[in-house]
Amino acid sequence: MLEMTEKIPVPTISVIITNYNYEQYVGIAIDSALAQTRRPDEIIVIDDGSSDRSRERILSYGPQLRAILQENQGIRKVSNTGYENCSGSIVLYLDADDVLYPNALELVEQAFQPGVAKVQFDLDVIDQFGRLAGRRFCNFSDSTTEESVAQSFARTGTYVWPVTSGNAYSREFLSRVMPLTPPESHDGVLNTIAPLYGRVATIVRPLGQYRTHSQNISRSNASGQTTATPHFARRIGIRKQEFDVLRQHAAILGVTLPEGDLLRNELVFVNYRLMARKLSDEDGEDSRQPLWNLWWTGASCILRSPIRFPARMKHLIWITCLALAPRRLARLMIRFRYNRLRVLTNFRKFGHTKSSHA
Repeated sequence: MLEMTEKIPVPTISVIITNYNYEQYVGIAIDSALAQTRRPDEIIVIDDGSSDRSRERILSYGPQLRAILQENQGIRKVSNTGYENCSGSIVLYLDADDVLYPNALELVEQAFQPGVAKVQFDLDVIDQFGRLAGRRFCNFSDSTTEESVAQSFARTGTYVWPVTSGNAYSREFLSRVMPLTPPESHDGVLNTIAPLYGRVATIVRPLGQYRTHSQNISRSNASGQTTATPHFARRIGIRKQEFDVLRQHAAILGVTLPEGDLLRNELVFVNYRLMARKLSDEDGEDSRQPLWNLWWTGASCILRSPIRFPARMKHLIWITCLALAPRRLARLMIRFRYNRLRVLTNFRKFGHTKSSHA
C-alpha cells in the first residue's frame, strides 16, 4: 500500500521594488524583474514621494505591475509597506537602482527548502552608468554553505551577507518579525536576525548587479546630505543598534549569542573602525583602542572570513597600508576607495579626449 505524502505548496514570488528619485534607474530594475525566466507572481513598485519623473516611468508599465504611490515616509517605513501589500511565499526586495539577472528567481526558488529563512546571492558591482567594476558583493567563497553560515553565526553572532537586492526572504520568517522599525533600513536588521529563524542558503554566483553611486544610502549623513565618504562613526553606531535588536530577538527565542563586541567579527566594520581612526571620525569606546589593536582585529577577521583567497589578500594589504600610512595619505586613500569609479571614469574620458586630439 502506497503511503500518502504531503504535497509541498508551489512557492509564489513577490518582487518589491522601492524607489525614491531614481527615474534614471527604476525602469531598468522593473525590466529586469519582468525578464525573469521564472516570472514573479507579482511585482510591486513603491514610490516613496519622488519629486522627479519616477512616477510617470512606473505608471507607464500599466498592469504588468502594481504601483503604490505614497507620500514620502522614508526608508525605515517603505519596506513595511511592501510587506503589507505582497502575498508571495518568497519575498525579494529590489532597490530601484539595482538589477536582477534573468535566471535569478529561478535559482532562488530552487534554493528554497522548508526551514530556510532566506536565500542570499552574490551581486556584480556596477557604476552609475551600468559598467562592471570588476568585483562582487560579497564575493562568496565556493565553500559557503548553510552549515558554514550556521557555524559562523554560532561562533561569532554574525555571517557574511549582501545588500538588500541580494536577499530573498521566506514569508514564514517575515511573518514572525514584520513590521519592523529598524535603526535605518530593513535589510540590516532582517539579515542580522535571519539565522535565529531558519537556515540561510547561499548561491555563490552573481544573480544581479549592485550599483554604486553618490546617492547610495551609505553616503548619506544624519541629515540626508550626500558625502564623499561614509560617516563611519554613524555607520558603526547604526550597526551596534542592529546587534541590540539581534540580542532582543535571541533573548525572546532563548538562543545564546557570543559575548562581547560582535562588530569585531565583521569585515566591513573592522575596516570602518580603521578608517574612522584615520579620519578622526570616532566616538565612544573605539577611540580608546590602540591603532594596532584595530589592525590585529581586522587581520584576524579577514583570515577567518569565508571569502575567496585573493579577496582576503586584497583586504589584508589594504588595512596594513592604511594602518601604516600617515594621516594625510590615509585620507587620500580612503577618499579614492569610495570614489574610484568616478575617478577612473574621468581618467578614461581624459585619455579619450587626448587621443582624439592627437
